[in-house]
Formats: sequence, structure tokens, C-alpha cells
Amino acid sequence: MHLINPQEALSKIDGVVEVKNYLLKIRLIKNLYQKGASTANEICGSMGISLPTVNTLLTDLIRSGEVIKQGRAASQGGRKPDLYRLAPDAFYVLAVDLSKYAVSLALYNCQQTQVKDKVIYKLVLNNEAETFEQLCLHLETYISASGFPSQKIIAIGFSMPGLIDSKAGINHTYLNFGGKSLQAHLESRFPQAVFLENDARAMTLAEFKFGAAKSAQNVLGIFVGWGIGLGIVIDGKLYQGTSGFAGEFAHSPLFESQEINCTCGKKGCLEAIASGTSIVRMAEEALLLDKDSILARIAKAYKGPLDPNLVVNAAKEGDQRAITILSDVGLNLGRGISMLIQLLNPELIVLGGVVAEADQYILTPIQQALNVYSMAKSREKTQLALYQLGNDVGLVGAIAVVTDKLFEEVLSKPN
Repeated sequence: MHLINPQEALSKIDGVVEVKNYLLKIRLIKNLYQKGASTANEICGSMGISLPTVNTLLTDLIRSGEVIKQGRAASQGGRKPDLYRLAPDAFYVLAVDLSKYAVSLALYNCQQTQVKDKVIYKLVLNNEAETFEQLCLHLETYISASGFPSQKIIAIGFSMPGLIDSKAGINHTYLNFGGKSLQAHLESRFPQAVFLENDARAMTLAEFKFGAAKSAQNVLGIFVGWGIGLGIVIDGKLYQGTSGFAGEFAHSPLFESQEINCTCGKKGCLEAIASGTSIVRMAEEALLLDKDSILARIAKAYKGPLDPNLVVNAAKEGDQRAITILSDVGLNLGRGISMLIQLLNPELIVLGGVVAEADQYILTPIQQALNVYSMAKSREKTQLALYQLGNDVGLVGAIAVVTDKLFEEVLSKPN
């Protein structure tokens, strides 16, 4: 099957029956990609088609190499049914995790397993065409060096910061130039399908599908790096809002501070008070007060710009000023989270990003703030947990976005 460009494949197929058969195969591949190994009866239930039709499709896909048999499912009272899943080499997806200062790339197979080591390139995000060109060159270099056939790499998923309308493929904050959407720019450069998502939403989706939130249906993912991002899952679905901008609570003016400007131009925003940027600002002030502290020693050995990670490491080594900084940030962050609990009554809140590495140094003050600022009944069934996917959560987030959206366009259009 031609999976890298289903629309092109459809244009070359004659006859209503042949088109219908091709689209059913695409639906079955998508079903197995999202749900993993399944029996023929489970596929029937998911797709709403007959068992003979499913068996015919499976036979064809096994013959063409996209599907394999993999063992048997548990018996339901008779012979154990065969399990079917996508062949590991049926197709591959390139995951792209962009931050403000770097881009990470890794290749995953259709069983969501990383098959090529992650590579990190320096890249400063802005709205310049030259930056886009540099990004494309990194992607092309990685694909070429991977050793995998480019026609087998059928999609590229992007997890990146910014105000993103994923349906329109526009990042209003970064790489917004030339009068076209970022998705359009990328698809004019690469033959693969391209999917964009805000990093916090992508990482929340990753934890929901593969990490700490696998058993929950109503989830908030709060990721604190240099800024603060929020992803919302409601009834098992990623919530994006009317324009795709849901979750921008970091720029809510929750504090009365008239001293600290936020990057958005306002004062008193949560991000200005409780982000990695604010951690660094407070750490710089602490270094001026004590140049012989554990934090000062760690910062000097680092030989680079002060980073939130250094403050977390200093706190773990017992630096009292670093512990106080994280406590203050946790209390302020908890105040913001308490508002979300009142509004959305989530089942689980997943905390990720650099501050999550502080563990109890950040969780304890957050919980203290929740006890003060949220109603007991609202929070009593809400659990607070650390993310499980670690440094690869952005890459897995890009894969999670592709998992949700792959083949969506071709299957949604009448043919």
C-alpha cells in the first residue's frame, strides 16, 4: 500500500469498490496503530464492519507486509483467537521536539518504539525564514543518516512552544512568516504528512496515552520549563478550544505584582511568578547575597547561563536558598492550579518539566497551596503526580499527536 500519500494513491485507483477497499485498509491500519494488537472480532467492533470483510482485509495486509499475526488472545470459551498488529517496519514517524533554544529528533516505528537514537541540534526559535531553513536541513540530515527508506517515513509530528492552531497548522508565535502556515511551509518541503501541536498539549497527550495518566479520563498536564504550559484532556479527548488555544492559563494575571513584567506584556501573570524564568531570576538574586553557597558552586562549575535545572540540583544538595526558591514557586503554582481544580474538577494533574525533577521540594508547597486555595470537595478526588516519560516526553508527545491524527484527512473526505 502507498501510505506516505494516500490521496495520491486514491487518485490512481479506478472504481468505487477499489476505493472503498483501500479506505477500509487505511481505517484498519489506523485502528491497529491507535489500539495495538487486536483480534479480528475486536477490529469488527471498532470499525463496525463484518467479520468476513475484516478477514479479507487482514489477509491482503498480511500479504502486502503491513500486518502480522502476533500470538493469540485469551480464550473466551473456545479456541484462542489470533492477535493481529502492524508489522514493526510497516511505517515510521519522525518526532520533532522543539524548544526555544534546541530541536530534538527521533524516529519511531508504528509500534511507538524509538528505532533511531535521539539527536539534539541547537536552534533559536523566531519568525525568520532562515531559521525555518535551518530546521529543515536538520530534519533532512537526520532522515538521510537514519538509514531507513524515506518512503517508509510517512509522517512528521511536531511538539513546539507557541500559540498554535493545530487544525490550521499555524504557530502564531514562532516560524510565522511568508503569508503561509508553518504546516504549509513544511509540506511544501517534505512529502510526509505534517502535524503540529503546542508542546504542553502534546506532552499531556503523551502522558495520557503512554505515561502517568493512562488510567484517567479527565487530566490536566502542567509543564514548567522557561514558561508554563497546560494541556487539558476531558472525557478522554484532548481539549483544544474554538481556535486551538485552550490552556493558556500561564498568562492569567493572578497576582497583584506591579514589578515583574511577563513576556506577554502584562504584569502579575502566573508565568512571571512561577516559571523557570522566575526561578532563574530569583536564583540570580540569591547568588548576589551568597557567593559561597552550594548554588554558587554549581553555577560556577556549569560555565554557562544560569538554568532552572541548576537550582533544582542545588536544592537536592541541600542549598537552603534554592529550596526556598522552589517553595515560593510551588506555592504560587499551586495557587494557579487551585483555580483549575475549581473550574475543571480533574481526576489527575500531571506535573512535568524541569520543576518536576525537584520532586517533593515542589510537590509539597503545591499541595499546601491547594489546601489553602481550593475547596476541599473539589480537590478530594484529584490526584497530583509527576510525569513518567522524562526527557523524551516532548518526542513521545509528537508521536501521540500523529497517533491521533494520522490518516484523518483522507478518511474524513468523501471519495
